[in-house]
Amino acid sequence: MYTIHSGKAFLLCDETREGSEHDVEIIECLFQTNGFENPTVSKAENKEAVMTEFRRFRDQLTGDVGCLMVVIMCHGRLGHISLSNGEEIQLETIYQLFNNSQCPALREKPKLFVVQACRGEKLHYEHPQIDGNIMNSCNFVRELLPTESDVMVVYAVCPDKLAIRHKDHGCPMFVKMSEVFENENTHLHIYELFTQVNRRLDEIIPDFAGWEADSTKLPEQGKIGNSLHIVSSLTKKWYLK
Repeated sequence: MYTIHSGKAFLLCDETREGSEHDVEIIECLFQTNGFENPTVSKAENKEAVMTEFRRFRDQLTGDVGCLMVVIMCHGRLGHISLSNGEEIQLETIYQLFNNSQCPALREKPKLFVVQACRGEKLHYEHPQIDGNIMNSCNFVRELLPTESDVMVVYAVCPDKLAIRHKDHGCPMFVKMSEVFENENTHLHIYELFTQVNRRLDEIIPDFAGWEADSTKLPEQGKIGNSLHIVSSLTKKWYLK
């Protein structure tokens, strides 16, 4: 069993995505209520700045840090995220920054990555409520599973699915995270919390029209992700409180 102690958090958000301000508000509230003080926030403007901020954040971690939470809100495709200027970063590059060799402060400490982004569909700008980009992912290999210890990665959608967002409410995943983490986190460990989030997402995604903004025509519902993809190598149960 592992209970949070001196947690550190990093939020990466492309704020040009309509409705992202609602997601930021939800996540910052979750950080605050669950002991992640003074999170580092990056606006995802360009690759050099983002990687510099990640490295600076990592290098400032000390041995007394208890756990890590990184939340990423960007356009993307399988294994990659896209920044507001169109540059891409491979997700594995971010994960590796916090592995046992590059970040000794987090050895044997739980690390959570939450990724809101599409994972492989050719998209066009007429679909502004989809978290993808205009590039086709067919020539890219499937992203590597993080092999570092004590890591949990939560993707908003499974591979080859699209992640949706509502301009007035934000992303379904973060809305349901807020509900679950507020009501359930005193007795459920982190994996069980996201299992509850998944169950609630299954209840709301079929009502797809509720997440469409301004009558924007979206791709057929079969391409929309309605389940989280959770990958975990946590060696202990992790309780936020």
